[in-house]
This record gives sequence, structure tokens and C-alpha cells, in this order.
Amino acid sequence: MKKVLKGTVCALLVAGLVGVAYAQFAKTEDAIEYRQSVMVLIGHHFGQIAAMVQGKKPFDAKELQQNAALVETLSKLPLAAFLMDGSDKGKTHMKPAALKDKEDFKAHLEAFDTEAAKLAQVAAGGDLEAIKAQFGNVGKSCKACHDKYRSH
Repeated sequence: MKKVLKGTVCALLVAGLVGVAYAQFAKTEDAIEYRQSVMVLIGHHFGQIAAMVQGKKPFDAKELQQNAALVETLSKLPLAAFLMDGSDKGKTHMKPAALKDKEDFKAHLEAFDTEAAKLAQVAAGGDLEAIKAQFGNVGKSCKACHDKYRSH
């Protein structure tokens, strides 16, 4: 029962944050700053997982689960900030192609979100080999989007 309640509260929180994200960007610079901030946080928590799956840091199932849960939550936040018209200009690495084909770009972002959710589920099981495999899938979703829509 606690897990169901916790899951429901998390889902409502994320839904509320996504709704707030749509309403909060009066300027494209705000959207860019917001999504860059979220991506820094994702990078940090994903990096903590990477260190464990690569053997650079001792495996701690609880810590990995917490980081995976945060990546899952954070993965849902930047969608509106990425899709805002004009947010491909300014201090950003986003290619203009992202907003020219919003549906494909959105599909890439949603693929990352899906893979991040799967990582959180697999992490809850504590099987390091399964975690490594799903970690790779998340990385592939990142790379696919970056290769197509991020200038380096």
C-alpha cells in the first residue's frame, strides 16, 4: 500500500512540475537555463550510476536505486523547455533541426524518459548485470538524441 501511495504522490508531483514548466517560460532564455540545469542534474546522477556499473565505485544497491529514481524523475522535466519555439537560439547546443521536426525530437526525448523509467525499475531489483544492460540502453537513447540534435 505504501508503494502505491508513494508512486501516486510521485506521479502527481511530476505531472504538476510538467504543468508548471509549460507555464513558467516567459522568455526563451529561461527555458534554455531550466533545461540545462535539469540536464546537469541528470548528468550528475547518471554519472554516479556509471561509476558503479563501470566498477570505478563500489556497488551500493540503495544508492544506485536512489540515483536511478532521480534520473527517472528528472527525465520528465525538460520536455517543455526543449520544445519552446526559439529555444534553439542563444546559449545552447540544440540544433535548429530539433524544432524543425518537433515530433521526431519529442520521440527522442520520450525514448530517454522510457529508458530512464526502465532503469529505475531494474535498479529496484538490485541485479547489477541487469542494471548494466539497462544503463547501456539509457546511454544509447542519450547518444541517439545528441547525435541528431546537439551540436558539440
